[in-house]
Order: sequence, then C-alpha cells, then structure tokens
Amino acid sequence: VDVGGGFDILALYMARIYELQRNSTLALRQRKRFLLSQLKIHPDSLRASLVERFSRCGKANCRCHHGGDKHGPFYYLTQCLAVGKVNKFLLKSAAQQQSARTAIDHYRQLQEQLEQLSQINAELLRREEDLNHG
Repeated sequence: VDVGGGFDILALYMARIYELQRNSTLALRQRKRFLLSQLKIHPDSLRASLVERFSRCGKANCRCHHGGDKHGPFYYLTQCLAVGKVNKFLLKSAAQQQSARTAIDHYRQLQEQLEQLSQINAELLRREEDLNHG
C-alpha cells in the first residue's frame, strides 16, 4: 500500500469476520477448546509494521535527482504507540529485517486466534450461554 512520501507498508491486516451463527453451540464450544489448545504466544511477537522506503540523497548531481532510480530499499520498523506518537527506526541488516518479519507474523497469528475466540465468545453470549463452560 503506497502511503505517500516514498513509504510502502508491506501488509495491512483487518479483523476477519467469522460466520458463526449457523454453527451449533456444541461446534462453537469445540472450536473454542481447539483454539485454546493451539494458542501460543511467541516470545518474539511484535505489533508493528515493516516499511520499505526509497529516497533521494543530498547530492545534487546524483542520478536519483535526475530521473534515475532512488536509493534503497531501506526498511524501517514502525510502531504506532499513541495518537501522534510513532516509534520508527532503520533495520540495518538482513537478519534484523527477517527477525522483524517473523515477529510481526507471530503477533498477527496470535491476534487472529484471539479475534476468532472473541467472536465465538460473543456468539455464545448472544445465545445466553456460559462463557466459562467447557
């Protein structure tokens, strides 16, 4: 996704909507038990985005200023911490970049599992079921 200023966000994830109303209460409880048994928190989980950027340098005679390719790619880890508060820094090595990709993926997997669990619990609650019942 091009967000202007030479920044490209590699991926943007939204909550997936699970069709649960057609499932039986038993099926929902079984899925919930399965999710809980599979729930794993990776110690490297990271809520962030990996941003790829190409830029122009400060040398006026460089090809990047005269229709040539910009310099890069440069990879930045970006975290939105609060309104107007963003943590961003350059990932200098390929190892750092791969670690960031893996950690972001682990966080998104956990987030997806928690979202599905949340939607199952909401559907059980809508049916006036006990959320703590196995």
